[in-house]
Amino acid sequence: MLLSNLVPAAPVQEMLERRGLYVHLGRSWEDMDLARLSPSLEQPKYIFSDITLSQGEGWEKLIQRLRRAPTGAVLVCFDPKSPKSLYALLSDRSAVPGLNGNKESAEEPLAVGVSQKFREVIDLANRYASHTITVLITGETGTGKELVARYIHARSPREGKPLVACNMTAIPETLIESELFGYVKGAFTGAGSDKIGLIEAAEGGTLFLDEIGELPLNAQVKLLRFLESREFYKIGDSSPKSADVRIIAAANRDLEKAIEEGSFRKDLYYRLNGARIILPPLRERKEDIISLSENFAHQAFVRAQKPYCKVSSSVLALFMHYSWPGNIRELKNTIESAVMVSEGEYLTMADLPMHLQQYATGYREEIATKAIRNIRDAERYVISEALKEAGGNKAKAAELLGISLRTLYRKLERINAPGSEDVEESAPSPLLPTYTPYRSRS
Repeated sequence: MLLSNLVPAAPVQEMLERRGLYVHLGRSWEDMDLARLSPSLEQPKYIFSDITLSQGEGWEKLIQRLRRAPTGAVLVCFDPKSPKSLYALLSDRSAVPGLNGNKESAEEPLAVGVSQKFREVIDLANRYASHTITVLITGETGTGKELVARYIHARSPREGKPLVACNMTAIPETLIESELFGYVKGAFTGAGSDKIGLIEAAEGGTLFLDEIGELPLNAQVKLLRFLESREFYKIGDSSPKSADVRIIAAANRDLEKAIEEGSFRKDLYYRLNGARIILPPLRERKEDIISLSENFAHQAFVRAQKPYCKVSSSVLALFMHYSWPGNIRELKNTIESAVMVSEGEYLTMADLPMHLQQYATGYREEIATKAIRNIRDAERYVISEALKEAGGNKAKAAELLGISLRTLYRKLERINAPGSEDVEESAPSPLLPTYTPYRSRS
């Protein structure tokens, strides 16, 4: 048995199967309830659990059941932030792809979602990751541009090298050049020693330039020169320096409009725009809201060291109805705030910020009618999409969903019960899924 929620579990599952173990994979204690599985399933010899889920009622019941069992299973809890300890325990020190890629991404998975738009973004990011080309990421504020940059770096040959992030709006215009390129001692009044710029600091790795549209024109010229020649001049130095650094830039500003206004160089834009990823706003990928909500809730409860509480169906219905102008960042901040004040077994409307409670009041009837249906429609749609992608092969669909084949059959039996739509013929619903971290098909 393998229980994992915060990281894609496929690499760990593959490692266990290489050791001759049959693995039943679940993402919740309900999924791992052996009493609900086929009676022919043998009692587990080992239970591997994501340590962030080692709490709550389901965990306590498991401990009690193991204590009563005549031949107890070996229980192993592993930290998703440090999976190498699990590999070392099992004497498997080989590099395993697909987990949180680098130390900067310690707290959260870099890719969460099931929507088609999300998959397109991740597929493109995976392709760009294996090359050294400059990448431009555009999208509204809060759509996760820095996370995509970290995802690309974590899956590139530069993984393990520095990832240096810089927001152009956080640096005064008069200091941008010295921050990017550095300076030599005596370059100007107050320059008492040499200063390493961000480009030098990212040697061998990646430099992420957020809000690139705010870069002053004079600095744009120097950045363009670096992109074309990989050489730059420190302020006050007459000798060029070279650096092996990959540039990933991001902008929520309309760069085409900035070119028309004369505030952004056309040649720099074309140099950046050769490899571009456009992130959709959250309102256009609503099928990922439940996935993200459950993921952010787990992270928040772990950080707050509070027993995990589920997000109530009424709150999820509100989340699906709300337009999220602040996108993923707003959703994450909302959940973190709710977790801090929560007291019951569920995150409820009363835990949400006041503006969302007022919004819910204005759409009370519409949200209430969707609260329960959301979860049912979500599961139906996700299974339907997995079956389509697997060409009707249920074993492959179960693998894509991260559940066992037995669990898939049980869900199909429930969904296809009289009075329920046939899962393989149901139309895509806008009210979608439970948490399933995306695994690249490449």
